[in-house]
Amino acid sequence: MPARFFATVQTRALAAGAAALMVAGCTEMPDLGPQADYYSTRTQARIYVLDNGDFEVVPPIGAEGAAYWCAASDYARLRLQADYAQDLYVVKGRAPSTVTGRIDTITFSLNGVPRAEEPPFIRRSYSFKPGDSFSVSAAESFCRDLQPYLLF
Repeated sequence: MPARFFATVQTRALAAGAAALMVAGCTEMPDLGPQADYYSTRTQARIYVLDNGDFEVVPPIGAEGAAYWCAASDYARLRLQADYAQDLYVVKGRAPSTVTGRIDTITFSLNGVPRAEEPPFIRRSYSFKPGDSFSVSAAESFCRDLQPYLLF
């Protein structure tokens, strides 16, 4: 019986030593880059803050136009404490992301952006040209257009 006891103690000591070495090797966290710093909205979009204060909306793949405005209003209201009457402006329309490399992102700002072209007589709500804008309240109304995500 004593031999079995010592074998068990040696096995546990080896396991504890191996665990300690693994933890010691993991104490220094690697730099994950700017992709690690994002805000996740209720529609599962990611918001990345850019250096100049603008923010980039990266919705789930295949998201419709309402998802961009909904995510932008969510971030503006909850993180930037913007008033419902504050306007959200498109800085850069659908283009490759400067942070993640995704090809379908839009950059927004709370600061006024000059229009790239005159708005048409009939306005398309999902137009993403520089200078297009909605109030935070109007952009938030697009959240109702989205189908809920069912997670099981």
